[in-house]
Amino acid sequence: MNIPDPQTFTDPEKLRKLMANAVRLGYPDLAFGCQMRIAELAGNAHKDAVERAFFTGLTAVEEFRTAEKGRTTRLVTVRSKHKRVGAVRVLTDMMMTADLSEGFEKLVEHGRSDLTAEAIVLRNEDAFTVDAVNAARKKLMDNNVVMADALTE
Repeated sequence: MNIPDPQTFTDPEKLRKLMANAVRLGYPDLAFGCQMRIAELAGNAHKDAVERAFFTGLTAVEEFRTAEKGRTTRLVTVRSKHKRVGAVRVLTDMMMTADLSEGFEKLVEHGRSDLTAEAIVLRNEDAFTVDAVNAARKKLMDNNVVMADALTE
């Protein structure tokens, strides 16, 4: 069987069709690859490194929720806050709460800890406060995330 590579796709709708087929045929890794490619395409629309990483991670989490609920699901609160204050502020506020970022477990489970909000903060630490960076590092360490994996983009 010839399994297509999601990285060769540039159309999110075609990726969603491939993902639906992958789920139906029992290829969860291919479905996850499609979700990640959709997220990468969303992030690529932004030039700024923090914004690009933020939207890649945000879209990945939205794709996870959509797959779980069976209908399109957007993180409206996060998107509206981003519109008001930008990615750096949203990520900073996320680090200053005790909770992990949304989708953290799923990203780590699939070896994509680099897309967690915590990893985005660490990779772009010059854009964040020392407190936010320290909180991100602590959250990753407390959850046994290998720092080298989280910092690889």
